[in-house]
Amino acid sequence: MDRPRPRLILVRHGQPQQHSGRIFLGQTDVPLSERGREEAAAVGEELARRGIRVACVYASDLARARETAEIIAVRLGGVPVVPDAHFRELDMGAWDGELIEDVKRRHPDEYARRGEDLLNYRVPGGENFPDLRARVCEGFRRISRMAQEEPPTGREGGDALVIVSHLGVIHALLAELTDEDEAAIWRRRHPTGAVLALDATAFPAKVIFQTPP
Repeated sequence: MDRPRPRLILVRHGQPQQHSGRIFLGQTDVPLSERGREEAAAVGEELARRGIRVACVYASDLARARETAEIIAVRLGGVPVVPDAHFRELDMGAWDGELIEDVKRRHPDEYARRGEDLLNYRVPGGENFPDLRARVCEGFRRISRMAQEEPPTGREGGDALVIVSHLGVIHALLAELTDEDEAAIWRRRHPTGAVLALDATAFPAKVIFQTPP
């Protein structure tokens, strides 16, 4: 049986560099904007102010999350960042990185079908939300066990597990760890640089704090 999990802190990456138009930003790799770096610094300062102790910061290996994690890690005493592809955003397949208006114009039927069943529709070559949830939860179970057994970096353990990732990943973990209606979870909005801290030692997990409130 797994031992109780530590406090879980979910961080959405800072604002990425903006495209000239609205795109499907799944696993397309873009760096942080200057505002995004400021958001990441603010998260690190907030966690440090709250006395959060960690052995490392886990992060999606996509640049916008990894860079956010690196900035946070500095403010938590220079702890290592551990990239993990399990925590990548939803793979949008053939549409990833494409302008939304272009996809809507070229593939009106597929676009409409996605709108009718947002949770289960799978873009060609990509994932749907059940796929994302399975992938994310596999990674979460693994690092939870590692955190309880021995920190992967050999550092002294902390009292929290920090994961810096993406909106879809946060939704997937909330769907797994809480008893909230799944459709309602996928409609939640977490702005870039948002923090959600959970007591995940029992089901359903309870919110400890969140920023912005």
